[in-house]
Amino acid sequence: MTLVRIEEISQAIEPVSPEMTCAAALGRFQAEADLFALPVHAKGAIGLLTRAAIMEALAAPEGRFLHATRPIKSLLVKSPMVAAAGTTAGVVARTAAYSFPMALSEGLIVTEQEAYIGLVSPQALLRAVADENAGRAKTLATAARRLEKAKADMAATARDKADFLAFVGHEIRTPLTGILGVADLLREKISGHEPKRLARTISESGHQLERLLTDLLDLSRLEAGRMPVNPVPFDLNDFAKQTRETWQPRSDGKRLDLRLKVSGETPRIEGDALRLRQVLFNLISNALKFTESGHVDVDLSTFEHGDALRLRMRVADTGTGISDADKARLFEAFEQASAETVHRHGGTGLGLAIARSLTAAMKGTIALADNPGGGCIFTVEIPVEKAGPRLVSTAPPVRTERPTSGKFELGRLLVVEDHSATALVITEALRGAGWKVDHAESAEDGLARAVMNRYQLILTDFHLPGANGDYIVRSLRGGNGLNVATPVVAVTADLTDERRALCRSAGFAALIAKPIRPRDLIATLADILMALPSGQTWAQVG
Repeated sequence: MTLVRIEEISQAIEPVSPEMTCAAALGRFQAEADLFALPVHAKGAIGLLTRAAIMEALAAPEGRFLHATRPIKSLLVKSPMVAAAGTTAGVVARTAAYSFPMALSEGLIVTEQEAYIGLVSPQALLRAVADENAGRAKTLATAARRLEKAKADMAATARDKADFLAFVGHEIRTPLTGILGVADLLREKISGHEPKRLARTISESGHQLERLLTDLLDLSRLEAGRMPVNPVPFDLNDFAKQTRETWQPRSDGKRLDLRLKVSGETPRIEGDALRLRQVLFNLISNALKFTESGHVDVDLSTFEHGDALRLRMRVADTGTGISDADKARLFEAFEQASAETVHRHGGTGLGLAIARSLTAAMKGTIALADNPGGGCIFTVEIPVEKAGPRLVSTAPPVRTERPTSGKFELGRLLVVEDHSATALVITEALRGAGWKVDHAESAEDGLARAVMNRYQLILTDFHLPGANGDYIVRSLRGGNGLNVATPVVAVTADLTDERRALCRSAGFAALIAKPIRPRDLIATLADILMALPSGQTWAQVG
């Protein structure tokens, strides 16, 4: 936008003497129709004689008799507005509106280094201000369009990054199945303390890599706005029990006292239990990491806030504490309290950033305070709804043991998987559990086997060379062969909500996430077979 300087719209009208007669001034104005005022030398300064003043004085017959021969100095504007060259028209107009309102009808004087250079008419000033405003509006509109485009570009970049990381995650999770799965198989099959220790080291390192990958993918999805909130009814006491079962071994390993309690009068609530668990687990993990002795307290409670119900999750530790300077940046991605923290405790600094982002996505708050006894207190408050009483069980019990023929018959399974290491882990685990297993490397090969053999369950990778796994489901359900009602379970490293929805709509009985762990796989398939005797219900696993 180009600003108009006041001198650019001024007229260089030659000043006249204050002794000029009113009749002579009237003749000047009548001869020059566009002349709105005359500058007048007056006592070392410049005065202003307006057309309106001279016309009003001489309009009536007695006016001509009284003023025609008199000097014009008696009709000058008292204290005219003077603007310095270089001042913008907008600034001059604002100054006139507040301090010299008559200038908006009479005009003003322009000087440069206190010397007169011209006059500015009210019309010229208003036109300049209008032009400035139009230019400013155009500039603002352009800036708004650029801002919207920048926002759209940033959102597209975040989505592209999320898509790229999802692809990378898929590519990493697939070989992770080979690493973690083979390590678990070795631990089951080999004997001797040292070989088992080596296999356990491989497994633990793979787990660390998987957790890092999960954190990176979650952070990317949050930045791209692809982390939906899915409220479901759940019991806070069950939630607390699962939390204790998950983290008790870790606290026992560090000889720390994990103290967990539930209070409040509303244990049955409706909220996104998966995201709430992720937030709480990140906070507990952080507390256990930085606490060498003492205890970690976890308090879960509900309370009324106005007309709404809120869930409070409070995690307090007796660890090293955090300085005020570090508190300000601790919730940022990849931040740690200090370089010593990184060397001593490791980690990427993503856990608290993810906890904050998830809390914000659920319209909650997260706060950090000092523990009076030493250490830190993290407090999360999230709006939730009160849920009704549980009427029926909505999920099969969690199994930790291998299935036995006393539970159900172990029949023949078909595994469709093109990745050799993943296929090895799955088939070896299933055969070790007692199933008979056929293996196919493509959807077409899998369908050919399904035409010839009846299977208890079909396990297929979603991404296959040629046709994908959903082709198997559609082909089986669209025919009348041996496996028209056989449950088909998807195996995939793509854990996005879009992929889960696609698997559900395609007709898969369940989804199992890579990397595949043998024991978890066996227990999961057992649960599916017991819960889905007809293979008609969707289950989401992993």
